[in-house]
Amino acid sequence: MKILVAVRSLGPGQKARLGQALPGQEFTFADTLDSDEERRAAVAGAEVVFGNVPAPWLSRAAGLRWVQLDSAGADAYLGLNLGRVHPVPLSNLGDFYGRAVSEAALAGILAFHRRLPLLLAAQRERRWIKSEVEPSIGRLHGARVVILGAGSIGGRLARLLAAFECLVVCFARRSPAARLRTTDQLDAALPAADILINTLPHSPETTLIIDRRRLGLLPPTALVVNVGRGSALDEAALLSALDGGKLAGAVLDVTAIEPVPADSPLWTHPSVILMQHTGGRFPGEADAKIDVFIANFRRFVQGYALENLVPTATGDAPGP
Repeated sequence: MKILVAVRSLGPGQKARLGQALPGQEFTFADTLDSDEERRAAVAGAEVVFGNVPAPWLSRAAGLRWVQLDSAGADAYLGLNLGRVHPVPLSNLGDFYGRAVSEAALAGILAFHRRLPLLLAAQRERRWIKSEVEPSIGRLHGARVVILGAGSIGGRLARLLAAFECLVVCFARRSPAARLRTTDQLDAALPAADILINTLPHSPETTLIIDRRRLGLLPPTALVVNVGRGSALDEAALLSALDGGKLAGAVLDVTAIEPVPADSPLWTHPSVILMQHTGGRFPGEADAKIDVFIANFRRFVQGYALENLVPTATGDAPGP
């Protein structure tokens, strides 16, 4: 079977492990090809794609039988099967990043409350700012937290925050783990929230779910944390609220535009911690992705249901 591997930063040993684990397969590694033209041609000839390639390239892959993304996000690929007579299964990494992103969110929250950005900046300048910082130090223990999403990240965060005796409620329309099931219930909870955390994926329903109106429902001491998708948060409204003293701060792992433009006020705002979409990184990540692919490939060839199958849009195939 012709397999195109488009996962970045695989070393020679990791590439060899794929061949050893799945003998008899024909592997092509996108990072060994010299041009986009060669990479597009390799995608067009592939039966299986492991990794994220530009979604439009997949439309030329007439013999494609399965796509395994190396991301949790699948937004760009939801039209994969539009116009195909035989739908191609699409799988993502599911809750692969849940632990890492939860740790990153917690790190950002603690860094904000303990004023670490100010202290680290002062350390580089050899300035003793103890008396300046102490009045603004916050406390996580006992905080009232609203988490948007009750999936792998939201659920893990809720358990981590329980150790700090936080009062946590999750918002999700369908999850039985969520106490807030409607937007009216969400809005009613926001005026008492000390921290609002977004863990939701991108969708039409979640776009700008944290808009100017909802930011206005939060108390001026609240912290906003976004580790879901940048599209969920109105960043202009966030900056306006921060500048107007209507919010205390923000921890952003994801942003609407990445990389953040050089002229964006997010870079220099004293109440913003930018994590530059590093929340999902963890040691051994590439090897763990390979493990997921190998296990799912064996399911695929044996005819078993794939793990982390993503529903895709379908449509009528084009006529002759």
